[in-house]
Amino acid sequence: MRTMLKKRPPHRAGSHTGFFNLGGLAVVLLSLAPGLVRGEGVPGLVLKLTSAAGQSDARVARTVALHVPDGAPVSPFLEQGGFTARWEGKLVLEKRSRLVFHLAGTGEGRLLVDGEELVPALGASMESMRLRSGEHEFVVEYTPPAKGDATLRLLWEGREFGREPMPGGLFVHDAEDPALKKQSLLRRGRELVAAKRCVACHEPGEDRMMPELLLAAPSLNGIGSRLEQDWLVKWISDPAAMRSSAHMPAVFRGEGAKEKAADIAAFLVADRLKLEGPHASAPDRVKEGGHLFYQQGCIACHTLDGKGDDERIALGTVGRKFRGKALEEFLRDPSRNHQGTRMPGFQFSAGEAQAVADFLRTQGERSQSTSIAGDPLRGHALARATGCFNCHEREGESGKAASKVGLFSLQSADCSSVHYNLSGEDKNALTVFLREEAGRGSLARHVPAEFAGRQFLGLRCNACHSRDGEEALLERFAGEAAHLKPREESRNEEKPALVAGPPPLHHLGLKLRPGWREKLLAGRVSPKVRPWMPARMPAFPSRARALSVGFSHAEGLSATAEKPFVPDPAKVKIGEAMTAVEGGLACGTCHGIAEKGPIAVFEGEGPNLRDSGARLTREYFHLWMNDPPRVWPGTIMPKYALDGKTPLSQHYDGDAHKQFEAVYHYLRSLSQK
Repeated sequence: MRTMLKKRPPHRAGSHTGFFNLGGLAVVLLSLAPGLVRGEGVPGLVLKLTSAAGQSDARVARTVALHVPDGAPVSPFLEQGGFTARWEGKLVLEKRSRLVFHLAGTGEGRLLVDGEELVPALGASMESMRLRSGEHEFVVEYTPPAKGDATLRLLWEGREFGREPMPGGLFVHDAEDPALKKQSLLRRGRELVAAKRCVACHEPGEDRMMPELLLAAPSLNGIGSRLEQDWLVKWISDPAAMRSSAHMPAVFRGEGAKEKAADIAAFLVADRLKLEGPHASAPDRVKEGGHLFYQQGCIACHTLDGKGDDERIALGTVGRKFRGKALEEFLRDPSRNHQGTRMPGFQFSAGEAQAVADFLRTQGERSQSTSIAGDPLRGHALARATGCFNCHEREGESGKAASKVGLFSLQSADCSSVHYNLSGEDKNALTVFLREEAGRGSLARHVPAEFAGRQFLGLRCNACHSRDGEEALLERFAGEAAHLKPREESRNEEKPALVAGPPPLHHLGLKLRPGWREKLLAGRVSPKVRPWMPARMPAFPSRARALSVGFSHAEGLSATAEKPFVPDPAKVKIGEAMTAVEGGLACGTCHGIAEKGPIAVFEGEGPNLRDSGARLTREYFHLWMNDPPRVWPGTIMPKYALDGKTPLSQHYDGDAHKQFEAVYHYLRSLSQK
């Protein structure tokens, strides 16, 4: 079996019998291969929702997948209760190929292609039929059950691949759809209300359940010991001039504005501690910091100049921002003083944080202080009067009384007290949200799948990870930091080692068990799953729980705690034999197994199998084992199952599904130990 690891089996078409009984409906079609051809329109389907009360909503969906817990809202713009859902757009087919579609879940649904009802009801199936290559009108209609969770998933299988969730990237829709444009405007307005913290001064008249509303703004406690006074003056004077994406408004405008900003800055730094400055930057440490900056893909979210761009925040000015060793402390725990920060934690050691900080201080120019001194007493009064403490925490302070004008009584997106950096489009979206009846009540409704979708983009998960055939953003910007790349160590030609990049996120909500995913997002997984990979998974502790739930719901899956898994001793024994070097799949050649390291890594090391048992869901494990190169294009993991069989006929007569199930029992037994 070692030869199987050293030389990957040829990839040829084969049907797979290993899959879970997901229930639902099926239809066989002749069409589509794994390749993707983009059609007219933009990626995704339009999901149109209608409530029992007649309210309607529309949003973009990557694919057909939905999970709404009993009693929860399906949309922030619809009241809880019964609803109907309709996904519509175009399915883009590259060529003909025999396929079987499945709709799994609860309730009732049907599938239509080119206006023809291919599957009329749950449990029904039809004969195979031909579909030409190209675009096809695609519609799925769904009605949830009267009681219980609403769940729907679209799956498919074909001659070349086994049953799997139908991936995103295969659908396109009309971005000019009137219902979609209207509701997209409402959604943008809702997001702006949260980002600009409008509810800090204007009472919305409802509970605040939208997660972004619950994330705290930067704390002002001890800020004078962290940030330079000159930087604070410039930031308070005009945040948008320093960062185009800033949500902080310009508090003062017109004559005397800079003097008032200087007064508030003087107040904030009045109690600052005398700090020891950073140590002199040693060239070797600066070089190490540059290496870390490159390895962690920081260039995907930041520029090294002092300007930044519409997507990325500039780091060329951090040397003028942080005092003493505050930059090192921030790098070690970004959310310590700002719960809502988008900056993740990378679990830097003290030495690593110092190296990165020293490197960043060498970027840009360090100018002399030019700020007005400011009066701290006037600054304190101004901070209270302008409502700084409505958004920001500071010990001994409390916010001023909320405005008498409620949020949904506002007639304009323009604020009379402060100036927000809003484009014309944003002003329009905010005005529409405030005036439309559909906006009322939406801040009190939390839809985890939508939250995860917003955060996927907001936190730039696509900076390092590819999804749906779209390359990671890092590929676009990597050249700007290429000069920081550490020199590659010489390879042992007899034992080459390939370092794969971060895994794709096509099956993000399916791959990881929800509890383990939450730990990963919170930065509580140690040691790393892939310790040989220089890049580290960033941590978002304040969002970890909501993100984990949202990613599951977006895949049409529940995020509730799974039932205790009890490994079958007989299957564990066979699974252990299946992974053995002699007489098995030789998994221990490239994978560590518990405390035992890999024997002889050929092309690249794999995760420890104990970790695999702890983190992977049962469904994803079978999906992966059936065809690793399909799940992760470019992986060096070989495909063992051909035509539903493996070469190990001594176990279950070579039945791949039964053998892989035994391996899963073995892995879960390892993780439980």
